[in-house]
Amino acid sequence: MKSTDGSASINVSANGNGQMAGTVVFQDVNYAVTGEWAAADSVPGRNYSAFFLGGSDDQTAPEFIAVGGTMKGPGSAPVSISMNLIRTDSTDGLQYGWSGEMVPA
Repeated sequence: MKSTDGSASINVSANGNGQMAGTVVFQDVNYAVTGEWAAADSVPGRNYSAFFLGGSDDQTAPEFIAVGGTMKGPGSAPVSISMNLIRTDSTDGLQYGWSGEMVPA
């Protein structure tokens, strides 16, 4: 899935136990991420599929990324993802936040 503004993409796999792993690309930097998801309607009161991911760019002075979002449509093939992201940089100490909509690439 890719953001409508072109600045982010997400490619993860998920298992039935809620574990996720894959890659988030943000502003042309690849981040290896892991996390969890909770499927809509899998328990009473869970109306949306939601997830979180975290990871780094695997550099010696890393950038870290944290992502949270909700999915529209089936968990295995959502039609869109509303996503919030924060990136922190250990080189210059800057933090950057982004939010947007992801759609199939």
